[in-house]
Amino acid sequence: MARLTRRRLLLGGVGLTGGLATVMRGPSASAQNGFMSASAPEGPTRRTHARPGIQGVTTLCEVTGGGQKVFGVAIEYDTSIDPRSITPETFALSVVPAAKGFFPGMPQEPDKNASDQKASPRAVVATYTNATSTMRADARSVQGRFVIAEFARDPDLSLPTTDSDKIEVVQKFALRTDTGAAYPPSPKSWTNTEGKRTHVSIRGVDAWEQNHWWWDDERATYLEYSIFLPKSFLEPGGEKKAYPLLLAVTHSGTSPDGTCAQTLTEQCIATIWSLPENQAKHECVIVTPRYERTTMNDYWEHTNDVENTYRLVQSLIDGHWNFGNPNRADRKDKTLRIDRNRIYCTGWSMGGMTSLWLMAKHPDTFAGGLVIAGQERPADMISLAHQNVLIITGSEDDKATPWNEKCVPVWQKAGGKVTRPTELLDPATIFPIDQQQALSHKINDYLGQGGNITFLTFDGVDHLGSCRKFFYIEAARDWLFRQRKI
Repeated sequence: MARLTRRRLLLGGVGLTGGLATVMRGPSASAQNGFMSASAPEGPTRRTHARPGIQGVTTLCEVTGGGQKVFGVAIEYDTSIDPRSITPETFALSVVPAAKGFFPGMPQEPDKNASDQKASPRAVVATYTNATSTMRADARSVQGRFVIAEFARDPDLSLPTTDSDKIEVVQKFALRTDTGAAYPPSPKSWTNTEGKRTHVSIRGVDAWEQNHWWWDDERATYLEYSIFLPKSFLEPGGEKKAYPLLLAVTHSGTSPDGTCAQTLTEQCIATIWSLPENQAKHECVIVTPRYERTTMNDYWEHTNDVENTYRLVQSLIDGHWNFGNPNRADRKDKTLRIDRNRIYCTGWSMGGMTSLWLMAKHPDTFAGGLVIAGQERPADMISLAHQNVLIITGSEDDKATPWNEKCVPVWQKAGGKVTRPTELLDPATIFPIDQQQALSHKINDYLGQGGNITFLTFDGVDHLGSCRKFFYIEAARDWLFRQRKI
């Protein structure tokens, strides 16, 4: 296998094959003229009940820094199940490993689901019943026909995935329905694959709308993108509220021959912000473009997609987004309102470069930017001196770190206040994500030193590792949403 270099990463076809393109969605997600909406709130289509017992299974996934991983399974029955009759030992559960040679983020990677690997058993840490085919944050039972089994997971969410989307389920022990009927054990092995369809639910991703197009008839140009709409916008009266807007630009690997699905599933750059717990803290609209080519390279050359990205943002700011799915009552005829004082951008690698460029060329638009391992030519970044930017790189990144170092004196000469500590931060303090207290204290201390630009570097992290780790830094995400345009 060829060694992964930044040049290969920029020019190669890095991306996650399959993903949402192979996922079966609910009736609201059916394609109409190429448009795919968010999946129905109840998850994949309910199957026809031909017999008592198991009706089908759905893989429950989440997109992490290391790619899309299987975190559990929803086992659908024909009727509500008594939660007192199930334990972690009730089922034998296995995940089919990804195809040989698959490595998330590698150029020309094989289809992870084209796997002939034998399914590997997974340890179950929680089982409960639910009314929908989704996991619950409290892992507590509510009345429903779905049995949810959650797997043990490594707290380091940056580790590369080895999972395909495929799962195998066997009911080993008897269980009971709510009415007391007994469902005996069965040797039958259930999978979530039916023909060419794979039943998958992806937390934080299923609610996105894919395959929208911004277009400009005068210039005969367009840009494809996906959008996440806040839950409150979809409720009655949601169109009366003004929302923050986050532009999340992914890397070049999701560009050549890529899909909207890849921008959402190959990395957590866009979707970490749409996780329910993060939306509860920082509710916002999120857009992520899907480019057909690398938009910006190491020679500082860029395509017209960069400026088209800004025009997409501007159209949202100006209230031109009124393309709610007419087949969904919660979206129909709603015009999206954006808070002009709370426009943000973020991205990694090419996405970080694009974020820096857009902020520099349109200094009156963005309230703040979180740039992960992006760099630009110092002469082009002078106007960034008075904007709010948090830049995070790794010490082993031989492009992003030194180029941003060259920008520091340029910003200072232009009157910017730059906080650039000599200390290298410890990446081991990022995970587990619920134990970031020491890291948050240190980062907030640097952010509180009065600099409008803060440039932090983590020890021993290379370019690819920065994407997998740094979006999980809660203090950085919180800082971004504290910024306001005055």
